[in-house]
Amino acid sequence: MKALILVLLGCVSGLGANAALAKRPLPTDGDAQLAYFLNSEGVYKDYMLQCAGCHRFDGRGAENRGIPSFVDSIGLFSRIPDGRAYMIRVPGASQSQLNNDELAMVLNYVVARFSPEEYENGKFRLFSAAEVGASRPYKFDDVAEARKALEQQMAEQGWEPAPYLFGQAGR
Repeated sequence: MKALILVLLGCVSGLGANAALAKRPLPTDGDAQLAYFLNSEGVYKDYMLQCAGCHRFDGRGAENRGIPSFVDSIGLFSRIPDGRAYMIRVPGASQSQLNNDELAMVLNYVVARFSPEEYENGKFRLFSAAEVGASRPYKFDDVAEARKALEQQMAEQGWEPAPYLFGQAGR
């Protein structure tokens, strides 16, 4: 009986998430998506409350604390599946108080704000609550090692993300 109740609760909560997404249809055109996220006050507030403490209001991070800059860098991660999963699974994102839809919206905002060229070239694929929900439960054993592996994949493409120094030089 307990299992049946849990299954029913899961279905009801899933309906709620779909209803929330239906209330907020997102633009399909890259330019319109960019404008939507850059002008979304609620998503901006979620970024400021959940991300800006480390990555700063301007996305520049704190290199002296090992926090990488998002500026002209975060969009590179959104180009490859492992990079997208990394963006979702880093502790500050995966363990935030945001639900999956809110986190997806913040990730879309972060790319729009700090790597707008990803939207402008028309190749950016929006993060969704489903994508976030599929990756989020899987925690990293070692974030620095995961980042290093991603940097190697990116280097093979000729891409250079902002430096990540966490765990180095006593950090």
